[in-house]
Amino acid sequence: MFSAIIQSLAEAISNSSGLSVDECLKLIEKPKNPDHGDLSFPCFILAKKNKQAPPLCAKELADKIKLPIEFSSVEVLGPFLNFRLNRANFAKSILPNNKNKSQREQLKVVIDYSSPNIAKPFHIGHLRATLIGNCLDRVYRELGDKVTSINHLGDWGTQFGFVWAGSKIWGEPKDPSVADLVSLYRKATGLKEEQEKKEISAENKDLPDVNEMARAYFVDLEEGKDYAKNFWQLCVDVSLKYLKATYQRLDISFDHYTGESFYSDKLEAVNASLKQVSLLTESQGAYGVELGEELGFARITTPDGRSLYLARDLAAAEYRAREFNFDRALYVVGAPQSLHFQQLKAVLKKLGRNFADKIHHIAFGHVLGMKTRGSGSFIELNEFLDEAFQRALAAYNSQVSKRPEGLDQNEVATAVALSAIIFSNLSKNNIKDVNFSWDHALEFQGDSGPYLLYALARINGVSEKAAIAGIKIGGNPDLSLLTENSAHELISVLAQYQEVLENTADEFEPCHLANYALNLAKSFSRAYQELKVVGVEEKLGEARLLLFVRTKGVLGKVLG
Repeated sequence: MFSAIIQSLAEAISNSSGLSVDECLKLIEKPKNPDHGDLSFPCFILAKKNKQAPPLCAKELADKIKLPIEFSSVEVLGPFLNFRLNRANFAKSILPNNKNKSQREQLKVVIDYSSPNIAKPFHIGHLRATLIGNCLDRVYRELGDKVTSINHLGDWGTQFGFVWAGSKIWGEPKDPSVADLVSLYRKATGLKEEQEKKEISAENKDLPDVNEMARAYFVDLEEGKDYAKNFWQLCVDVSLKYLKATYQRLDISFDHYTGESFYSDKLEAVNASLKQVSLLTESQGAYGVELGEELGFARITTPDGRSLYLARDLAAAEYRAREFNFDRALYVVGAPQSLHFQQLKAVLKKLGRNFADKIHHIAFGHVLGMKTRGSGSFIELNEFLDEAFQRALAAYNSQVSKRPEGLDQNEVATAVALSAIIFSNLSKNNIKDVNFSWDHALEFQGDSGPYLLYALARINGVSEKAAIAGIKIGGNPDLSLLTENSAHELISVLAQYQEVLENTADEFEPCHLANYALNLAKSFSRAYQELKVVGVEEKLGEARLLLFVRTKGVLGKVLG
């Protein structure tokens, strides 16, 4: 909505100045001092074009311009034109229905995110990818786009060979858990390290070459031998049950769990395509594609026929382009994998795949300081969520003095814990590292998730008190009464919702949404202090109540 108002102002300035609409759009800004107006236009470029002093240029433009109906006045301040919105009209255009429909063309979007490994615990390191991906998933759906979310599980590779080798050497557990599978993997890879260093302990000295067992198993798995497929399926079934229970705690679901294994029968077509255009060469102990000095040699398969990550990702990209005909394909994967995705796109381009430029790697930095009490370097996500709940419960009991009777404290603590974790992970630009602090994340009066929940709770409190006082939103509230600075500021922030959603989607940055939520909550807090709903004239109370109810609607959507 706000972008449409800026567009109308740019057109009015263009008509009176001779500058193009695009030139004007780039120059319109919000004044640093809100007392100067709602929007500002600097006249330096126009002055240079007309060979005039900027203040004189500003005065002449002010005399010429025909203000759009959304604006009430224009004032000259030195080289600037400052514009004020017609507050009554602005309120009437934003608040009654609060329908900010996207004018952009709807997209078909594929989002690949989270991607934990089968037969391994859900490590805390996968959390940021999961939260960034899920936020973008929800934003695109809110915009009306057709979204396909994919959890590209790490369910293929030599690691299964080590789990299988461990089960042969030390015995397969009955009714195994993920912890059992991890224990076998760690014992097997520990033995591999001993054997490679030739520092074998006495208890392991008569054991077979575990690395050779693992490699042979994976070759058999890729060839589809029954024993290998059966053991692999056992690992997948155990892991998926565990992973889905973890995702449920985060209120996250996927359209597809299609891991690397899904593309195993599509690898031969990839190799055939590469051979057909003579791209496949042998180098560095593998077959792959030479991409020049900057991107290097992209390894596709090993000499013994085992597929590597890039082969599986090429097959996945081909399948997704064919199956979903995407406009955007997002891969939410850590920054260290940037070269991998550059190579993926480069190989696809060499194959003549036009969809290569529709692929976007959403790189992100590390989360520092995210740990549990007494934890080492490895942190299982469920343990972290358990601790978050306990800390949130303690923070709620220590920081919140008014706690209604009959309230389910566990439900409150669960919501507060999740808000603290999610907001901490999403409040900075993707590529920046996040410095996580339990104390800051759980503050109810800081830039935090719990602060946003607190704002929403306060709006609920206003609505409850209004209902008790018999104040209702009538069919035609007088919104021209909302002239106070705090009311106008809050309406202005509400008007930006659609634009923020679109920026979040187009720049792949959930931090835009997180910062908007903070801005909205803080604007509400200022209005809450100044704008009484109960104890004022009825029409004024109704108008203010509508303002707060609309704020609740937008803030609730943003938190979702």
